[in-house]
Amino acid sequence: MPRVLVVDDGAIDRELLAGVLRRAGHEVLEASTGEHALGLARAHQPDLMVADILMPTMDGYELVRELRGDEATARIPVIFYTATYIIEEVRELAAACGVEHILMKPSEPEEVLRVVEEALSHSPEPVTLPSCEDFEREQLRLLSAKLLQKVDELRETVILAGALQRESDGDRDPGTGWEHNRRPMRSPNQGLEDLSPRELEVLGMIVDGSTNSEIAERLVIATSTVQSHVKRILHKLGVKNRTEAAVRYVRK
Repeated sequence: MPRVLVVDDGAIDRELLAGVLRRAGHEVLEASTGEHALGLARAHQPDLMVADILMPTMDGYELVRELRGDEATARIPVIFYTATYIIEEVRELAAACGVEHILMKPSEPEEVLRVVEEALSHSPEPVTLPSCEDFEREQLRLLSAKLLQKVDELRETVILAGALQRESDGDRDPGTGWEHNRRPMRSPNQGLEDLSPRELEVLGMIVDGSTNSEIAERLVIATSTVQSHVKRILHKLGVKNRTEAAVRYVRK
């Protein structure tokens, strides 16, 4: 029975992944920190480790660097399981650490098991780790990109809130404060009838202020799938961004 160590500081993500692996017949160990994972790896020699990238104190890159630097754990294959969107940049640094497989969070159980079986089929080849300076520079660049992505999502949420407030204020008579039915000349439903049920569901979550990663988690689909839905929504509605799409939705 293969032994898999799941490492994630998010309890829900960790338990979901562990449940999928246990139902498939794997023995599962769990760790919520990189430090704990290192101790378990040295003590139990798992056949595979599945690790989140963004974790406090010791992230996934640092964890793998420590594994590869210890002869006792250097050959343990690792899968990165992450919600980050900058997949190609992540893949480059992962490869430098001897990590060949990356799963987007969340992934369908079938995809998880396929990648796990593939990773278990062979041990990683020895790699020459980048220097500490090069490693830390690239790691900082990726983490900065992730932070900027989150800032952009929060900015969109703030802009949306302001647009919705202006929309609400515009529906009130300045003299009486009573609401009246003031509608734009173009039909507010234009384009909405072309959206699929799933696209309408995604758009409703955008209106609620959910980020792409939060939508993916709620719908149990890949973040890349959410991004595809959002692109189709913008195209069908003929709008430039999520904010305009959300305003169109609340005007329907």
